[in-house]
Amino acid sequence: MRHVRFAAACAALALVVAACGNSRSSTPATTPTSAGGGAVPTTAGSSSNFGDAPLPCGPAKAGAANTASDTGVTASTITIATGDDRGFSQTPGLNKEMTEAVQDMAALCNQAGGINGRKIVVNFYDAAILQVQQAMAKACSGANFMLVGEGWALDSNQEETRLGCKLPAVPGYAVSATFANGPLMYQAVPVPANQAAIESAVELAKLVPSAITASATLAGNFSATQETADKVVASYPTFGFKFLPRSKVEYPITGQADWSTTVKQLQAIGAKFVYWSGECVNLRAAMRAARVIGYKPVWQTETNHYEAKCAASNSDGAMDGLYIRMVFTPFEDRTVDKAVNDYLTLIAQHGQRPTQLGMQATSSFLLWATAAQACGADLTRTCVLTNLANVHSWTGHGLHVTTDPGRNVAPTCGLLLQLEGTKYVRVSPKDPGKFECDSRSAVPVDTPAVRAAKIGADGRSHEFG
Repeated sequence: MRHVRFAAACAALALVVAACGNSRSSTPATTPTSAGGGAVPTTAGSSSNFGDAPLPCGPAKAGAANTASDTGVTASTITIATGDDRGFSQTPGLNKEMTEAVQDMAALCNQAGGINGRKIVVNFYDAAILQVQQAMAKACSGANFMLVGEGWALDSNQEETRLGCKLPAVPGYAVSATFANGPLMYQAVPVPANQAAIESAVELAKLVPSAITASATLAGNFSATQETADKVVASYPTFGFKFLPRSKVEYPITGQADWSTTVKQLQAIGAKFVYWSGECVNLRAAMRAARVIGYKPVWQTETNHYEAKCAASNSDGAMDGLYIRMVFTPFEDRTVDKAVNDYLTLIAQHGQRPTQLGMQATSSFLLWATAAQACGADLTRTCVLTNLANVHSWTGHGLHVTTDPGRNVAPTCGLLLQLEGTKYVRVSPKDPGKFECDSRSAVPVDTPAVRAAKIGADGRSHEFG
């Protein structure tokens, strides 16, 4: 174990339950939109850099002759697809910050000259969670070059369609095993289904050693949350966690009026550590119910709970002490991390609210643009995919821990935050701009979802051939 200086990535996971968090009030968009919105921003940071590396955008090289080289590529434009679940009626605006980040980065890139002189056009598709098949069908028929920075909660339902039309993806996140290990897909912050990134477990074993010997999970009755909890149960015992009999407790993903019965199940089995898989509104209700009955386990969850609205909702302190896993640098560290500062500056220029999911999409865009820029005038899907496969050290220009998109392996560094009142506080490591690393913390897992996805020796899902 060692402290590492934040060098140069849920995405995060972070975390693959990100799709179940971060709601915003907005009018759902249902038709494709072009890159950016309103005035084109002045460049965040310098005119040529984003974070600690050059922005992979600019005019064509002298003497280069761009042509219409592939689907979605003309001599002057590149059309990409992105999307979110903002039209889901129960949480309007769900994950729209991901699309906003892609649009903002496209506008920034276009201001710099595009990618080798080609301007980026962004088509938006709203999956509204339950309409992901329709959204993907539209993306497949929309003459799009690639998917970039999208985040759809039920991404397992898209895969047969996506692979049928051979549409490559550099997503903001992946939820299902089928997509997290899917062909023609590279993540800026990999969350492969057959590996768990559990640096958080390493740190918790040191911080709360007595609690982890009586562990349980509390997850929504939804594929995304269940698969995440299953990975925890399969991997955390590597570092001393012991899950009790009957420790897999479920709750309705839509919430419930009375949480006392649910938390009493955890109390009855003697759980001292509870891993939560879900979103903040339900967690707040569960932790409030636990406090009423005097039940005080250690709670841990994922990055989607690092969000201003979640922190603000803890004014009564019901969620105090909640541990949150991160692989991205927190916003509070912007003074020591240029990439975070550049992201926050860019989002503010558009009057948008920053979120960690927005940073995930930003890293995805930068990864895609870097691979596309390296193709030069002859821009093809094959060229970009080849370049992505050769990226083995990626930090999103300094947004997150070092990752290996090319091999699709889980990161081995991270940090823990705690929620205290309405503020997030660094716990491990405490120093701004740093992460903890342990080479043992990328743990192979074998879960029902992994087996169903038919992941082969190549690390890719073969569920659809």
